[in-house]
Amino acid sequence: MTGQGKKMLSGNKRGYMDEEFSAGAIIFRCGNGKKEFLLIYSKRNNIWGFPKGHIEYGEGEKDAALREIREETGLTRLRFISDFREKDIYPAISTSRKFIGREIIKHSTYFLCETDEEEVTVDGKEISKFSWLPLSEAKALLSFESQKMLLERAYSFLENENAG
Repeated sequence: MTGQGKKMLSGNKRGYMDEEFSAGAIIFRCGNGKKEFLLIYSKRNNIWGFPKGHIEYGEGEKDAALREIREETGLTRLRFISDFREKDIYPAISTSRKFIGREIIKHSTYFLCETDEEEVTVDGKEISKFSWLPLSEAKALLSFESQKMLLERAYSFLENENAG
């Protein structure tokens, strides 16, 4: 890392790769003694993943995660699991107005949240589907290997938390 959060790569005129920051959560619920994880389908990107979105100016990571979860799923009763915060950093093509169509480095921060809510509401435009799934089925449906690894870490974290 150098300068103002820019990586030295070919990207823009200054010789730095532009970066975007987002936040979201791996959301789970417990029913019949089993954990189920919420996945959403991004119609725009044609991928299954976790609720997340851009951090707005002046907004903290948890506040952004809560806002994005509410916007993408309608869920509002969430309990953040203490001490779980994971980052996924990867190259991407920006879909934000500021960098649209340009290659960027994306920094996504994920929290782990539990909910007792049953009803999920997706807008049908940006997010078109959702599914509550056990670990193995959720891993099979996730589009990216890094997200499968995040889900594994979240599951292990929960198992270790319950064992302690």
